Amino acid sequence: MPDRIYAILMASGFSKRFGTENKLLAPFRGKPLARHTLDLVCGPDSCMDCFYRVLFVAAEDAVLALAEGLALIPVRNGHPELGQRESIRLGLTAAGSGEPGGESGGEEYYLFFPCDQPLLDAAAVRRVTAARRPGCIVQPCYRGEPGNPVLFSGSFREELLNLAQGERGRNVIGRRKENLIRLELTETPCPPPQNPLIDIDDPQTLAALDRI
Repeated sequence: MPDRIYAILMASGFSKRFGTENKLLAPFRGKPLARHTLDLVCGPDSCMDCFYRVLFVAAEDAVLALAEGLALIPVRNGHPELGQRESIRLGLTAAGSGEPGGESGGEEYYLFFPCDQPLLDAAAVRRVTAARRPGCIVQPCYRGEPGNPVLFSGSFREELLNLAQGERGRNVIGRRKENLIRLELTETPCPPPQNPLIDIDDPQTLAALDRI
């Protein structure tokens, strides 16, 4: 049976460095920032064929509304104050509801996307999914700098579901270095001219990228 890869899009952060505005709603190249990730995963020219199911975890109505009409499962985060671990827990729970792992054969994987990487493209995502191995974590890098999205084998599901207060996916990576695959994107014959893993944390970064 084929592997099942779940895409979990996380859009519940407080964007503290962005000021009072929710950065995921900030305009970037003609559309809200988070819509770039949504279109990458679920749009007409997307890499949706990579995924068995797509989950979109968000806390605000206006952010959830960005996904209207797309082939995904919206998941409301009622407690964003609990941090990234709550988005991870909600995404994993929604992904696995009604489907005990392993019954249909194949391996399960979870690819976690933050929704503030507008330069990320389908080629990078496909390389991450193609690098999957049972019992491994795949983290893309650009010129040695690690980034997102990170793919976890289903064997880490329980550990991710039971993160301690304040922990994030990076804590699992730190504990499981022997299982980590670092995927260097610049090793391709034609590496992207800009870092596709760059994330936007403040208005200055958004404005600088928007001018390119």
